[in-house]
Amino acid sequence: MTEITASTRKTTARTEPRNVIVRRFITRTLRRIVDGSDALFTSGLVALAVLWFAHAGPAWIVQATEWQIIGYGVILYGLNRLFDGTLEGIADALDPDRFDGDVLFEMTESLRQLRADMENGADTDDVLDSLVGSSVIEELSGTVRGISQHFAVRGDEDEAQRLMAVVLHLRNADNNLGYSTLNAELDTVERSTAEAS
Repeated sequence: MTEITASTRKTTARTEPRNVIVRRFITRTLRRIVDGSDALFTSGLVALAVLWFAHAGPAWIVQATEWQIIGYGVILYGLNRLFDGTLEGIADALDPDRFDGDVLFEMTESLRQLRADMENGADTDDVLDSLVGSSVIEELSGTVRGISQHFAVRGDEDEAQRLMAVVLHLRNADNNLGYSTLNAELDTVERSTAEAS
């Protein structure tokens, strides 16, 4: 039986420069605007159609033909896509978490939001199906195993072993959810290690 010990690694409070905090805030704000922009442009399209049917509003709407109204709709849709693409590009350029491990903090926030959704009546069967189908545990395990291998290469066997203990816990979670891919991969690694020794 493998004895798993708690990690002695200390967690230190992260202090970040003010510009990183501001960039992160602007990035999240821009992404929320993008999320809500479809509703805004759809409302504009509906308003355009209602004004045209009611023969109200400016002359360019009242006197428009069916094809012109369709053209206006296409233009609105194109503006929506252009608006979203521009804001997403700016958000990506400003995002301080885009290329490092801090992106995991957004993942944590998403999981918190998912729990809040369940408390507010989200279908737990659907959430479980998504948890299984998305391979979150499998990807997390692969990431932790990769970190463990990097510590092993650097000669820090204690940290590497502690992280492999985490991988074993994830393997048990994987078993309980009914996955087989991750477990088959780990079994292959363990067999090859045993045969080499």
